[in-house]
Amino acid sequence: MYLECEAKVEKLFNVYKVTEDKKVRLASLVFLDYATQWGQQTVLDIRLNKRPTVVSWYDLKECMCTQFVPPHRKEHLLKLQRLHQGPRTVKEYFKDLETTLTNIYMPNSDKSKIIRFVSGLRREIRDVVEVNEYSSLKKLVHLVIKVRSQISKKTTFKNTPNDGFYKSFGKDANNISTKTSPSHFSKEITTHQKVYKDHLSTSTTKSPTKNPQYKMF
Repeated sequence: MYLECEAKVEKLFNVYKVTEDKKVRLASLVFLDYATQWGQQTVLDIRLNKRPTVVSWYDLKECMCTQFVPPHRKEHLLKLQRLHQGPRTVKEYFKDLETTLTNIYMPNSDKSKIIRFVSGLRREIRDVVEVNEYSSLKKLVHLVIKVRSQISKKTTFKNTPNDGFYKSFGKDANNISTKTSPSHFSKEITTHQKVYKDHLSTSTTKSPTKNPQYKMF
């Protein structure tokens, strides 16, 4: 009962993006029956300095775990509370979740597993999954795998440089700039002038020398 209640609260926090400073007060609104009495007593004990102040949702979960979960299940429950996908694949994360739920004897309903499974997903995956519809746990897992694959492809595409294109473009640009540079034009002009001068000198040397002729009048 407690585990299902905690899972529902986690889902509400994720859907409405509740900030940390508001989670403790909102979580206390779902207390029923004995849990309500326990919550009121806990607040009184904190005011009388009989127990540490509960400042976060994590602190409140530890308090509730101590109160409502049998000792032999606490270790597995703490693991379940800290269970997140992290760098693992979807299948690895889901397998770890199922194993942990089995160890704490949590009811194996799809609804309970779905809530736990979604709450531990990576943020970028969870944001996409929560706006989609799924009718079963199996379809949800397939959806998550598909979303993760799409995100990985987008990340890979963004991080892939087009080195080959830019290198070849750079070489062509360098060749063009070299051919059209002023220094290149000046070298060509100097070369043409030298060739022209050599041609003139050669023509002058080969032309026959004529003696001047004088006509008498």
